[in-house]
Amino acid sequence: MRNDVLVGYNVHTEADRSLMLKEMGLNSVEDLLKAIDPSIRLQRPLNLPSPLPEWTLRRKLESLAQQNATTETHSSYLGGGAYQHYIPETVRAIASRGEFLTAYTPYQPEMSQGILRVLYDFQQLIGRVLGQPAVNCSVYDGSTAVAEASWMACRISKRNRLLVSASLWPQSLQVLKTYLRGRKVELIHVPAEPDTGRMDIEAARQLLGEEPVAGVVVQSPNRFGVLEKIEAISQLSHSAQAIASINPLIVGCLSPPGQDGADIVCCEAQPLGLELNAGGPYLGVIATRKEHEEFLPGRIVGVCKDLKGEPAFALVKEEREQHVARHEATSHICSNQAILALRVSVHLGTLGELGFRRIAELNMAKAHYLEAQLVKLPGVQRAKTGSFFNEFLLELPCDVSKFLANLLEKRLFGGIDCSKWESQNSQRLLVAVTELKTKTELDEYAGHFAEALRALN
Repeated sequence: MRNDVLVGYNVHTEADRSLMLKEMGLNSVEDLLKAIDPSIRLQRPLNLPSPLPEWTLRRKLESLAQQNATTETHSSYLGGGAYQHYIPETVRAIASRGEFLTAYTPYQPEMSQGILRVLYDFQQLIGRVLGQPAVNCSVYDGSTAVAEASWMACRISKRNRLLVSASLWPQSLQVLKTYLRGRKVELIHVPAEPDTGRMDIEAARQLLGEEPVAGVVVQSPNRFGVLEKIEAISQLSHSAQAIASINPLIVGCLSPPGQDGADIVCCEAQPLGLELNAGGPYLGVIATRKEHEEFLPGRIVGVCKDLKGEPAFALVKEEREQHVARHEATSHICSNQAILALRVSVHLGTLGELGFRRIAELNMAKAHYLEAQLVKLPGVQRAKTGSFFNEFLLELPCDVSKFLANLLEKRLFGGIDCSKWESQNSQRLLVAVTELKTKTELDEYAGHFAEALRALN
């Protein structure tokens, strides 16, 4: 086809259409569509309203949007892996600058020094948070990070068996199964202790003694909101990789998992300056020991010197199948979501170490304050007794779905109904608290909580 025909993908006029068809040797658009089975083609016009002036359409859409229940209109106690945190205006101001709005995957090692510097800083900051020096930038979300970290352990050890804590987030467990099913990796579930909700370390030790495994996968806080004993889990076996998936904010109150012995640490970086965004895009991060750096998916930015001997940044690892033999390549993480990595870097830089620690302490203190108020109510108790950070699981004396419907009428997202994860149990409620909640708001929530219980009992 002639270059002058391919001036763009949009065909605006009948003359354009005729010219395109002529170049393809066709007489009509119907000729172009003959290859499509008629049974799956719509034989009528789309059922759409007539066009509206732009201002009228805008008002209509705004009116529809105002019907949504959002964290702007309701007070939220939802968690389950995504949390409503305060994001300083610094993050939005810097990340929205024109220099960064077009940030995308670096393909060439010598590309823009600006974005490479941002990604290098991201690696350095996240390495300090997670406690391991080699950091990728990055993967798609926390669940993807769990799956990629688990596959890393298999490649490092050349084994195809993994011990997986049964208390992983359900979405992470599902992604893990999907990733590793085709790779013939056997997932062996380690139960949680009935009372504490922590992974049963003795059960894991027995399973480790049966046959060599690639690694032990654990999440902290887990699906019950309970903090896992990373150090004890890391000491289970020196021949298996300890893989820890964490909420990065817990490092403000506890030591980094890498320092506790975790060989591979991953996280969902959403709590570090990313909006909830109705579920994404989010940012998955993996950190590991320096000797395992080659197994990381995605890219690594390093410091080098340019042709003039001046300090510069470059991609020092990019093991894609375009660059190495396919069977030796790491996963093809095409979009490293550099704009999200930038937001995380600015957020951490804005908070500083003291601010980061203060935010973490506020999350924990406010969650413990609310939990203490709620367990005083008749019939309410902690479902698991293990230590928690900013999220806790309650056992209620009523059906949780009806209870949450009652709170929703009071413009409250009261928590997560865990029957979505455990269909046999309809009385468990997962409640999350962040630094955004004031004491007055927590007391009001406890009051509405009590009223809803009385209404259902």
